[in-house]
Amino acid sequence: MEAVLNKSKNRKQSFVSDVSIRLQPKALIMEDIEYWQAVSKRLDSSVLDNGITMQEIVDEVNAVRKERYEKQNRI
Repeated sequence: MEAVLNKSKNRKQSFVSDVSIRLQPKALIMEDIEYWQAVSKRLDSSVLDNGITMQEIVDEVNAVRKERYEKQNRI
């Protein structure tokens, strides 16, 4: 019987928390949005521009693979 009562309380608590989240004042939601926008801007500003092209990366990878293949087949 106690387990049933606890389960009922948990379901009620879950429902209450879901409703309270949905009824948050618009100001709180806007604060959350502003916070995440600020975090996003901070992350964007911390990223450095890449000075290497994709073709250079591909060429380097191919050279390493070729070298590894040749070394492996020599043995």
